[in-house]
Amino acid sequence: MRRLQLFFYGNGNLAGLALALLGPVLLFAGVIGAGWGWITLGLYVAGLLLGWALQPAGASFERALQQHWSAEDIRERIDELVQKARPMLTPEMQKHLDSVRGSVHEVLPSLADAGPVFNDGLFTVRETVLEYLPATLSHYAALPPLFRVTQPVQDGKTPRQLLTEQLALLAGQMQQVVAHVAASDAQALLANGRFLKQKFDQPDFLK
Repeated sequence: MRRLQLFFYGNGNLAGLALALLGPVLLFAGVIGAGWGWITLGLYVAGLLLGWALQPAGASFERALQQHWSAEDIRERIDELVQKARPMLTPEMQKHLDSVRGSVHEVLPSLADAGPVFNDGLFTVRETVLEYLPATLSHYAALPPLFRVTQPVQDGKTPRQLLTEQLALLAGQMQQVVAHVAASDAQALLANGRFLKQKFDQPDFLK
């Protein structure tokens, strides 16, 4: 059922339906007569293929695979994610994502200089930038644009509403990481990491 919904709201099907409307219009205008149904079907198929061909490539938010990342690598990665995600985000989403980036930039120098004592904090920041954000954004980008804003998928909420909530949650958690590093609260940092792993380890807007 969900696959059918994704197809229905996809650009290809919408383009096919739009082009197929020309069939009845041409029939009533007297341009075509017998065989108008086959012509309409042909117009739909042509629109479907055209919609697929012209569909813009989705933004790529692959999870990072390399094992060793410096603080500068992580900063560059979060900047890249924010830039790629911008076209598909609402202003509110962008505000939350900018907040995540700001927290990452703010806390990385302290984490890098602190050594092993803040390993949990550094791990949380790394997982956020290299795993949680790319996976969450990738799942959202894979959905048809119209589907994102019209179809309730969890608790009556659309994917757009869910992503807004998730980015707000992530922004709040990263602000807590900044505060806990400033307070040298290693136990709180560990709790942040566990919470984020539970919430974002396997993101899926279609559950």
